[in-house]
Amino acid sequence: MKKVSICVVSIIMLLIVLAVYNVENKNTVYRTASTSVNTGWQYKEVDSKKLWTDFNVPGNPNEAIINKFVWVRTKLPKGNYRDPSVYFYTYNQNFQVFIDGKKIYSFGDFNNKNSKKLPGSFWHIIDLPDNYGDKYIYIKMCSVGDLPSGVVRNFELSSRSNIIINIIKKNLLNFTVALLFVIIGFSALFVSLIKLKESKIFIYFSLCCITAGMWLIAEGSIKQIFIYTPELWEYIKIISQYLMPVAFSLFIDNLLNNKFHSIFRTSAAFHGMLLVISLLCDLLNIMPVNGTLPVYYCSFGLSMLISIIVIMKTYLEWDIEIKIFTLGFSMLCAFGIFDILNWNFNKKHSELYLTQWGIIVFLGSLSVVIILHYIKAKDEVIEYSEKLRLKERILIESQQQLEFFANISHELRTPLNIILSTLQLFNLLIKDGSIKIIGKDTSNYFDVMKQNCFRLLKLVNNLIDMNKIDSGYLKADFENRDIVSVVEDITQSAANYIKSRGISIIFDTDIEEKFIACDIEKIERIMLNLLSNAVKFSEKGGSIWVDINDMGTDVVITVTDTGIGIKKDKLEDIFERFVQVDKSFTRNHEGSGIGLSLVKSLVEMHGGKISVKSEYGQGSKFSVSLPVKQIMDNVINESNEIIAVHKEKINIEFSDIYL
Repeated sequence: MKKVSICVVSIIMLLIVLAVYNVENKNTVYRTASTSVNTGWQYKEVDSKKLWTDFNVPGNPNEAIINKFVWVRTKLPKGNYRDPSVYFYTYNQNFQVFIDGKKIYSFGDFNNKNSKKLPGSFWHIIDLPDNYGDKYIYIKMCSVGDLPSGVVRNFELSSRSNIIINIIKKNLLNFTVALLFVIIGFSALFVSLIKLKESKIFIYFSLCCITAGMWLIAEGSIKQIFIYTPELWEYIKIISQYLMPVAFSLFIDNLLNNKFHSIFRTSAAFHGMLLVISLLCDLLNIMPVNGTLPVYYCSFGLSMLISIIVIMKTYLEWDIEIKIFTLGFSMLCAFGIFDILNWNFNKKHSELYLTQWGIIVFLGSLSVVIILHYIKAKDEVIEYSEKLRLKERILIESQQQLEFFANISHELRTPLNIILSTLQLFNLLIKDGSIKIIGKDTSNYFDVMKQNCFRLLKLVNNLIDMNKIDSGYLKADFENRDIVSVVEDITQSAANYIKSRGISIIFDTDIEEKFIACDIEKIERIMLNLLSNAVKFSEKGGSIWVDINDMGTDVVITVTDTGIGIKKDKLEDIFERFVQVDKSFTRNHEGSGIGLSLVKSLVEMHGGKISVKSEYGQGSKFSVSLPVKQIMDNVINESNEIIAVHKEKINIEFSDIYL
């Protein structure tokens, strides 16, 4: 894409160089000055008996000819052209052309001198008779307001073909660039609407290109070769001229993205309202659409001046792309201010418009910025793609590790179950006398082996469940059950083991029943894990409380103990995976660091939350909040059957507690 961008820019520059080089045609063209200069042009009132008067340098108008017809004339030189024609610009007024008293050209309804409202200018090519040499050409036309001077400009005498070639060559640069910007604008608008639906900056950029391009086309001369409609082109020129500051202000507002939002948005709103007012006044015949141009020039000049000041204040803070853009925009503002001052305050102003060159420079800077931005964005996309591929590779490796871990976990659980079953069978055979052990009692050894088998089985189960959670395979099987009965039955099932440790356990609730959607097996894992931790960190003679409170939209289950508590710096990380409360604890308090992390995942699977409050040395309080919601298609289970937790599950969950 970099090579393509360089090629496009090179082609554009080549076209510009060729256009500038071929501005003048090598064929001979006779030119005279405009009627605003005292060289060869004369005027007088229609039917006036006064002699012909030379045009003076514009000064106080002759009030006698205001809103009347005037004659203007100049003497044609001798020439030898194949198809002789004259070419000139005139204001948008009806007129007639005569040679030797014969009318050779007429434009508009001459009897209705006020039929044209817009004082725009456009060119004409008028064929001459063969014997035109040393004869006067007379133009009868309406005076333009109170100013009869300047009604004929750029008067040229040559062959028709040479005139057309000159028109094309003189305006090729302007037309090429204008057409290019219109194409770029509509392309950017199409892309922004179809592909980049949320990109306002592309929409405003396309409007900048379209309005500037249409204004350049309407201001140029080539347009009349294709569409000869002066009124339409004048409307297009004025509308695009009024819309340019709107589009530019909105574009700059989105591009700079700084504290000057209000300035640019106010400018856009003001010029938009000015255009609406102008069109309404023109529609109601109050004044022509360009009647607000003085206000426009003042506001546009002020906006450009403010923009230059804003740019100067923040120029050093920007990167190279913004600096290039602001440099082009500053030149546009400077050229625009010059034109406003030149055309409104300098009576001897030239016919040159610098604003159109400012637009070319400005949009050229935008093109450079877009190319640089595209190159930068492409590099970022490449970098992002590499990171994405790396992430995908890591995810694949992680998935493979999870699958491997799951397989290993299952492989570990199988021999553990076999060992545990063998130990249980061996113990039964000893008890019924099938196997006799000679020597001292070995029952304690069997208990130690069973407890460690249970502990390994708990660790493997936790690892398998965590693996299922990570891979998304662990799902909750919800049913509508009385959460009070469920928690109470689980607590009672573990009560005998807890009391055997010399710890009292108390269950209390402020409600008799509360039906919610829950997974009984997951609730069992949650409660047994919390009770196991409470027992593990409580000394003999301590107490454990299990409470249920109805909070309306939630049911809160709390497990409180009088154990050693948790240090404050550990509270935030207590539910993180593989985090242990304190590695300095004795063997009696060891753990894998998986339990509470698993509990949190199971609680969140119910849509609930878990929290802890603790002070070191004063016990801990774990609170599980479950939302009160039910499954619509599930029948509420109102049976009072006791949920008896299998003794083996209790042995597994409490297996990491040593005597």
